[in-house]
Amino acid sequence: MKSPYIFATANQKGGVGKTTTTITLGSSLSVFGCRVLLIDLDPQASLTNHLAVEPEKLEYSVANLIMSDSINPADVLINKYRLKNGGCLDLIPSNINLARIEAELSNSKGGGLRLKEKLKFFYDNYDYILIDSSPALSVLLISAVAACDEIIVPVMSDFLSIRGVELLLSTIDKIEKALDYKCSYRLLITMFDKRTNSSLKSLEYFKNKYKNTHFHSIINIDTRFKDASMLRKPLTYIDVHARGAMDYISVAREIIDGFNSFIESGEEGKI
Repeated sequence: MKSPYIFATANQKGGVGKTTTTITLGSSLSVFGCRVLLIDLDPQASLTNHLAVEPEKLEYSVANLIMSDSINPADVLINKYRLKNGGCLDLIPSNINLARIEAELSNSKGGGLRLKEKLKFFYDNYDYILIDSSPALSVLLISAVAACDEIIVPVMSDFLSIRGVELLLSTIDKIEKALDYKCSYRLLITMFDKRTNSSLKSLEYFKNKYKNTHFHSIINIDTRFKDASMLRKPLTYIDVHARGAMDYISVAREIIDGFNSFIESGEEGKI
């Protein structure tokens, strides 16, 4: 069984572009012909709403996928976009039911590993899975970390984000020790504004401090992201030449080129 590469986007600080990163990076990967599955693991269901799915009208959600052994996992899946190049963008949506199962999941043995097991049903159908994780330190964040191969940490380019990154990495370290599992991470600089000294200085700080654990591509500030949110579509599909879309396409290319180099080196691993 071929395994997709699984990313989780995570940051305990709000407003850093976590959901925007999940949806725009996912759609950017699909532009390259990749089959992409997005998973909304946040009870606020921002990702679900952004993809024009009404959370309160869902028959099944990610909560059912995690907790129920009787439903067909395929019934939770929503096919959203099919591209002519073979790429696709699908969704496992969320709603308030995810918050309702947190206590049950926390109290059940191996609860934080249930998502990881359930995702195996989808392995043959996707090249990449992106999980939009909950910002809270909870069993949902544990589930995302346990299920993924790599964590993408969106970081707004200002000095107020420094403490938030440190707290998140400390949290990830605690989760890894509890699970006896090591997960890599990379910072992704978002909302970069070259006109401000704060953005320039913070970018320099993050690149120096996290030399080998950041994306070389950065995400510039772009008001078109708000337009995409209003239209409830990925910016990549609205205007592929928009500045923000091009930035995430650069990140997608960086990911794909990295895997191609990894494969050509003859090393074995998940692709």
